[in-house]
Amino acid sequence: MIATPQRPSVFPCRAVVLGLLLGLAPLRAQSRPAPTVDPVGTGAGQRPLPGPVYESPAFSRAVLRGTRTRTGRPGGGNWVQHARYRIRVALDPATHLVTGHETVTYLNRSPDSLQRLMVHLRQNVFAEGVARREAAPITGGIALGDVAVDGEVVPAALGGGRGGRPTGYRVDGTVMTIPLVQPLLPGDSLTLGMTWSFHPAESPSDGRQGWEDRVYQIGYWYPQVAVYDDVDGWVADPYLLEAEFYMDPADYDVRITVPRGWVVGATGTLRNPQEVLSRETRDSLIVARRSGRVVRILTPGPAAARHFVGSGSTATWHFIADSVRDFVWGTSDTYAWDATRALLPGPGQAAPDTVDIHSFFRLIPRARAWEQGGARFTRDAIEQLSRYLWTYPWPQMTSMEGVLTSGGMEYPMLTVMTPYTDTLSLAGDLMHETGHMWFPMQVGSNETRAPWMDEGFTQFNVAQAMRPLYGEPRQGGRPNDSEPGQRALYFRAARAGQDAPLMWPGDDYPRSLYVLMQYDKTAQVLGALRGVLGEAPFHQALREYGRRWIGRHPAPWDFFNTIEDVTGQDLDWFWESWFAHGWALDQAIEGVVPDGDSVTITIVDRGLVPMPVDLAISRADGTTTSHRIPVARWLTGARRTTLTVPSRPAVTAVVIDPDGHYPDLDRRNQQWRAAAGSP
Repeated sequence: MIATPQRPSVFPCRAVVLGLLLGLAPLRAQSRPAPTVDPVGTGAGQRPLPGPVYESPAFSRAVLRGTRTRTGRPGGGNWVQHARYRIRVALDPATHLVTGHETVTYLNRSPDSLQRLMVHLRQNVFAEGVARREAAPITGGIALGDVAVDGEVVPAALGGGRGGRPTGYRVDGTVMTIPLVQPLLPGDSLTLGMTWSFHPAESPSDGRQGWEDRVYQIGYWYPQVAVYDDVDGWVADPYLLEAEFYMDPADYDVRITVPRGWVVGATGTLRNPQEVLSRETRDSLIVARRSGRVVRILTPGPAAARHFVGSGSTATWHFIADSVRDFVWGTSDTYAWDATRALLPGPGQAAPDTVDIHSFFRLIPRARAWEQGGARFTRDAIEQLSRYLWTYPWPQMTSMEGVLTSGGMEYPMLTVMTPYTDTLSLAGDLMHETGHMWFPMQVGSNETRAPWMDEGFTQFNVAQAMRPLYGEPRQGGRPNDSEPGQRALYFRAARAGQDAPLMWPGDDYPRSLYVLMQYDKTAQVLGALRGVLGEAPFHQALREYGRRWIGRHPAPWDFFNTIEDVTGQDLDWFWESWFAHGWALDQAIEGVVPDGDSVTITIVDRGLVPMPVDLAISRADGTTTSHRIPVARWLTGARRTTLTVPSRPAVTAVVIDPDGHYPDLDRRNQQWRAAAGSP
């Protein structure tokens, strides 16, 4: 379990360095005499002070072993496990049955000898008597057939073995444990074989997969080896229908058998198009790739048969994907299929890279926004996020409509979305789910224990990518900027006294707060960090964090340390205040008082989060100057501070945080204007 930062260990990252914070410069050089800050500052009431950030003991041990560092870079000995999956799966819509067989080659890249395998059976969340965070349809879960390790059948455990060691596999809810007769040595591999079947849940089920009518979205559908990492060893938390997943990168070779005439979308690339799609259909895909237009590949109905080839009642679609953390697929005979392409900048002067874009949706009234923009919005998301973060690395991206009752669910190279009638809502949610192709699909954090590292990052990135595309004001309205909306949702909880630490594991949150905290609060915290650091240093540090941890498993301290390493700033006060506590920000102007040839501005800090005070001071000659009172002022325990500035030209207005960088609970007390007619 992730330790919150205030939990002590023997290796604190570092304490707050007040000297560095006191040295923060004003936002802009001033030609007038420099203002002075009251060095005493008193305020009513005591305030808690943020302490140093502490690592978890497990993280400290990883630093000692050389797999992590306190600079935010992976250690020289950092490793990540890897697996290769070969899966054969079939869907029978008549019985709603999925049957499969998989062979997994598991490579032990760790320095440890493994005594067991931990395997996720997440479909068991729908089995009778299994723990879950919400009501769900009961399907019976996953039915296991043969289980074998290196060709030797492993029976289900019936009791203790010799010396008390189990002699067979055990299933506890959604997690399976397989003891190994011989330890898996470092650098060695083994082969796991399994046969299984299950009935996917009928929608509405859990908001992430299932079936309705003749549409199937098959997610977390195969037994998957759990993560074994350098910090915690085996990480096999149960799936409870709340917090999401933690997965290792793996290679997939998957053959999916469905009724002939059903179209399939999946993670990866289709390897046998000539065996399932007609020449006409394949030519249409080529046109979409070359032209960049949105091309209708298939329209459901009696005439759709011409788009498929072969004989018999079924067809097998063959997909492969390398170095992805999961595999998902969907299928229907009621789907329309649109395709286009995304163009991504190549390195240097290289030609643009081309990504195939696919969109599958039903031609029904409640999904009409999909026909208007499903493929286009998916393309926009890939292109914009590649500009803001770094280039999308895979050859295709697919969006699929159906099954879900709200929002969407991300998987590698594919997102599943609810039907939409409003195009802007569809564009926003497609931007969010596609945004997950960076966090956590590439930067593989633990979604179960630290959801803010993928959901919050993605919520923030969505706002940055949506703004250039849809930021122009609607007629008679404000610009479409999702940051204010995210802020309003966070304020709803904070003003109700429900603010919560971001460092709680996802399954520890009340359901009503999960999204408000992990998504919206985190996005606001990142916006506040951008305000503290400046746009360019923040953006550089964020992208550097991603670059360092692509294909790896960063912990919260890796993010904290990277930001400090890149920017050269000690930010323990920031991490401790915003991530370890349910604290809120509330700064106010208490008074603006002339005193001879100077004016004293008094700022009071009514909240618990210490932050710099960014001031814009306007004067009668039409000029505005910017000043920053460093955060160190509050780290002494003060509740009040003053800033003294020259009185001429007359001060006409004072505003705290004029650019709106910080999520302050009450902006009404952050503005002062001189009374009409005052000198």
